Amino acid sequence: MTLKEENATAQIQVNQTNNNMNIIDFTSVCGEGTVAQTAKIDQQVVNDLFNGFMTIPSSVVVKFRNESGYLKMIVNMTLREKFFRSYETYADAKLVEGVIGTMRGTMLGTLEVFKAEEHPLEISEQDPRIELFRQFMESPMRCRFDSDFIAGNGDRYLSASFQIGYRKEVKFCLKRTEEIEAIINEAMKAA
Repeated sequence: MTLKEENATAQIQVNQTNNNMNIIDFTSVCGEGTVAQTAKIDQQVVNDLFNGFMTIPSSVVVKFRNESGYLKMIVNMTLREKFFRSYETYADAKLVEGVIGTMRGTMLGTLEVFKAEEHPLEISEQDPRIELFRQFMESPMRCRFDSDFIAGNGDRYLSASFQIGYRKEVKFCLKRTEEIEAIINEAMKAA
């Protein structure tokens, strides 16, 4: 299969996943701001992440951080119930979509295509995790709320997990604000 055919196949899988799942528009997660000068996606981490998925991990946990308006993704994998590996890099919409799709077992080829492209990052005025959390809350995925984390200064942080597949989850830890409470309340009303 040629690279062009692989790209077309990967795009069909992406479209089928989006149509079947009706879940997340990853392109709206990262802002439309200025292109990053210092933050960039670490291609070595993407290569290692791809190789980690190729070994069929027994568990995968994805977390996100906001780093000065840039989305940072942390992926923790358990391999053969013996080895634990953590990957951390800045992320754009395509990388997030590729990792989530790969966790679902539908888009492993997307990470291969991803590695061959240039990926400038864009800074967001708002915490990019909030829009991502909103889209997960509006999706049909099951959500589990754990006890709030309470910081030393008294700030409360929401702890929420979304099951992507067996032993594959996405976790959020976000400061409880009126906006977060509104997102949760809207999603619960719609359910």
